[in-house]
Amino acid sequence: MAASESEHLHHGTAHGEGHGGSSGGHYPGMWIFPNPRVITRDMAGKVASMPRGFTLALLASGILLVLGVVGFVARAAADGFDDRAPWGYYMAAFSFVFMVTSAAPVAAVAFRFTKSHWRRPLSRVSELFAVVGILNIIMFIPMMLILPPIANPNAGHGNGHDLDIRRTIWFEGPVGAPHAWDLVGVIALAVTALFILWLSAVPDMAEARLTARGFRGWLYRRLSGHWYGAKKQWQAQKAGLALMGAFYFMTLIFVQFIISSDYAQSMIPGWKDSIFPVFYSLTGFQVALGTCLIILYIMRRWGGFQEYYGKSPFWSASKIQLGLTLLWAYHLFAFFITYWYGRLAVEQNIIKYLFTQSYGGLFVANLALSFAIPFLLLLWNPVRRSAWGPPLAGLSAAAGALMFSLRVMVGGANSGNIYAAFLDHVPAAAYPDLWDIFIVTGAIGAAAFTYLLATRILPLISVWEVKEGALYQRLATFTPTGKGEYLVLAKPE
Repeated sequence: MAASESEHLHHGTAHGEGHGGSSGGHYPGMWIFPNPRVITRDMAGKVASMPRGFTLALLASGILLVLGVVGFVARAAADGFDDRAPWGYYMAAFSFVFMVTSAAPVAAVAFRFTKSHWRRPLSRVSELFAVVGILNIIMFIPMMLILPPIANPNAGHGNGHDLDIRRTIWFEGPVGAPHAWDLVGVIALAVTALFILWLSAVPDMAEARLTARGFRGWLYRRLSGHWYGAKKQWQAQKAGLALMGAFYFMTLIFVQFIISSDYAQSMIPGWKDSIFPVFYSLTGFQVALGTCLIILYIMRRWGGFQEYYGKSPFWSASKIQLGLTLLWAYHLFAFFITYWYGRLAVEQNIIKYLFTQSYGGLFVANLALSFAIPFLLLLWNPVRRSAWGPPLAGLSAAAGALMFSLRVMVGGANSGNIYAAFLDHVPAAAYPDLWDIFIVTGAIGAAAFTYLLATRILPLISVWEVKEGALYQRLATFTPTGKGEYLVLAKPE
């Protein structure tokens, strides 16, 4: 096993990083994994425990979930599903939850492809969002009822200026388009993510199936009965994670494309933009990585995972965050400059509607939270190299993504006649009522509640990956001088 990476390690510095988090590391990216023999026992205890902070978080998210259900029922009873306008905030809530939870598993998928050593503590945190995919399917069912048909039901009876078929990426030919195909995409995405989670968690469940009790023990035995750690099984798991990871990424881009096109662009007459689906995907990647780092920081700071979450995941991920933030700004500029110079009447109305007048306040908040604040934070080396800086930038990006979803989804739902040839006036902004507030906060609470429940089944650490990482590192003395120690990292290939 050839050493491929090395970093200088000094003991007793002010950073407080190093051996298991107790001694010092000169570089904040330095982290040495705990002893492999104690990881399994420690993780089993953490999964079985119910600390007070976790209980309070579960209770708070459960209350928000109940309020969300109340808001949804009240909205359905008052307005039904015939008109999409009252459901704008529900569409925004789904968009935000879907944007975060569907893109999060890509963090594990992408960084496995690159064989990054620092991503090991991050993998399970991102993969557990696959469980929230079940919530996405449930939340999408009302979205099918909200989406208007492709063909204009009043064709031939209007004012002569309406379209017979509204602008959309779909033709009338495919059976069930677009509703059934959108649902198939959301289901396929959730199933693929769950399969990736299962493949990744099988070694951990197999190791814990003899000691786990109750429902966890029963579930571990059912899901990992075939696994005995043979070489062929490890090879099959590695190949399966690679293949399913590639398939998941392709499926995610497609589903993000149809969601952003069907529930945002096609809802605003005359809005034609090839950049917007890419912009939507970039927003998802930015907020998903930031959310994973927020969870890492919470578990490091208050969850008792200091031994496992060093600064390396934060420092390394911050570089990806900065790149995504810059890409977000570039694609916003690319969209805006086209419409700004085009100056067609419909383009001017869309700019006024989504950017400067009706939803101008949300756009300014979106720009500040998704670009300005994360960029300034991540541009500053002391912040970027800290454990709290990247999660803070991620929190800002999450708030910005919520503003983004509110702006485009609520704006799309309240744009007026969807079968018009173009947006001939600037509609007024639609402000939330009590039920809308319940729905948005309830959707976020439901996602948090589902994720917290998932952590009661599987630990927030991929035990086998952390153990593997521990076997690939050792401390060595610098031979020419015989002074100082270096953390030598090896790779299996």
